[in-house]
Amino acid sequence: MVSLKKKIIKGHIYWYAVEMARVGGKPKQIWQKYLGTAEKIIELKEKSTELPHIKLKSFQYGKTAALLSISDELNFIEIVNKHTNKKQIKGLTVGEYLLLNIIGRCDGAQSENSIQKWFDKSSLSLLWKFPHKLTCQNFLNHYKYIDHETSKRIEDDLCKILIEKGITPRILFLDETNWFNYIKKVEELAQNGNNKQYRNHMKQICMGLAVSEDNIPFMHEVYEGNKHDSKIFPELLDAITQRLTNLKITTQDMILVFDKGNNSQLNVKDVISEMHIVASAKHNQAEELLNVPLEAYKYLYTNSKGNKIYGYRNKNEFFGEEFTTVVLYSEASYKKQKKGYEASKAKICEKLEDLKKRLGSNRGKERDKSSVEREFNEIIYKDFRSIFGHKVGEIPEGKKKPGLEIWVENEVEKLRYAGFGKTIVFTDMHSWHSEKIAKTYNQKYLVEDDFKLLNDVLLVPVGRINHHKDFNIRAHIFLCVIGMIFYRYLAWKCKFLGLSLRRLVEELDGIHVALVQGKTGGKVELVVEEMDVRQARLFSLLDLGKFMGK
Repeated sequence: MVSLKKKIIKGHIYWYAVEMARVGGKPKQIWQKYLGTAEKIIELKEKSTELPHIKLKSFQYGKTAALLSISDELNFIEIVNKHTNKKQIKGLTVGEYLLLNIIGRCDGAQSENSIQKWFDKSSLSLLWKFPHKLTCQNFLNHYKYIDHETSKRIEDDLCKILIEKGITPRILFLDETNWFNYIKKVEELAQNGNNKQYRNHMKQICMGLAVSEDNIPFMHEVYEGNKHDSKIFPELLDAITQRLTNLKITTQDMILVFDKGNNSQLNVKDVISEMHIVASAKHNQAEELLNVPLEAYKYLYTNSKGNKIYGYRNKNEFFGEEFTTVVLYSEASYKKQKKGYEASKAKICEKLEDLKKRLGSNRGKERDKSSVEREFNEIIYKDFRSIFGHKVGEIPEGKKKPGLEIWVENEVEKLRYAGFGKTIVFTDMHSWHSEKIAKTYNQKYLVEDDFKLLNDVLLVPVGRINHHKDFNIRAHIFLCVIGMIFYRYLAWKCKFLGLSLRRLVEELDGIHVALVQGKTGGKVELVVEEMDVRQARLFSLLDLGKFMGK
């Protein structure tokens, strides 16, 4: 039973809600929650004279309870405990530790060090009682139970339950991402590579992710930061195939969607030997298609942003195989890409003119040909290397600097303009109409949305990664992916409400509970604060009230 307790600290009186229980045959305080000074409680009492109860303290409840509910539905704690071999001792199980980590990270606890502080202020402290502290070391000690193979078995079982719930993937969207970090002392995972946040000078960790058409992750794989997407692709494909086999899904019925960064003859051949394919080609792999006049394109559909999508269809050979090919065109994309290209080109030209001006002056330090070559290459963005030609001349007699000749490769630039607004999509689904091919490929935004979710500090952020050991890095990303599965399954359950995931989480975040006490004193109770209609529907749909009786 919860009761009030007075504490005197440095001569001042403070009040707490506490709960006592018998531990080892002796009474022991197992839980407490700070309420405030007597003056604060009196102030709250005076503000609630028209209410039957006095509110002592309020807690966010909806989001926390929703994640607990999803965990229960997916049987997460039991699955983790089944696949880990921790001895049965008093306290939290491995599954409970991992769930605490997931919920804490989803609620703003950005590291294992901050989870105890978050827990003390959260509604979960009212629902879960245990005798020990949530130290960083305790969490790291429990990470050791989820090695790479164990995490895969846990994901297998979670995916099986998702299928039982009616979420069976027919299409998987595959993409890769990475996160930079400040790790100095590293093992194998953190390496320098082509960073998507343009932090190439920093160590990074990479991850491949495959999500279903319901936007739910069905496979993730963490790998070294210096591995190129196309080189790691065979390993990702093997992981997908193994996952589908474990789920008893026939791979020949599956469709894999990926972008041009994964293209290679070996990769495409490997995919079509296992499943169907919808992918994009680089412009230089089918340059003749870019010059087809727009009059030959047919209207396909209007996307969610109101932009009309057109398509030109034919058969084309890629990597030694013939595919149905649809070149997609959007005028909105054309204008955006053209504007971005010309703005970048203007900046480059301005810097090149400055360089030529400095080289034409005899003032300043002497320059040799190699230093000019280096500066020229630093000015030119990677995407513009084929556009600008140049020649560094000899140093004229009496001068301190070499000359520099610069020109634009007009034919290359003409082809670049011809490709603006266009995407070359190829597939072995020859019977599909062009609109379906286009919409299926463009759904790859689903996996990109999940990457945004993993970068959102308000949802399930991966970065920044502070772990030094590869084992802990894998465990950290695994828990973030599980958190994303929870959120995506939550959104799937509530999809008839028509809310975005962010809006859904905001509604849940607005559901609060309070510790209250009757005006005449007596028992302290936990009650739900006032909700609007939408929050009440969520409360009922997810059965959030069931945790308040625990």
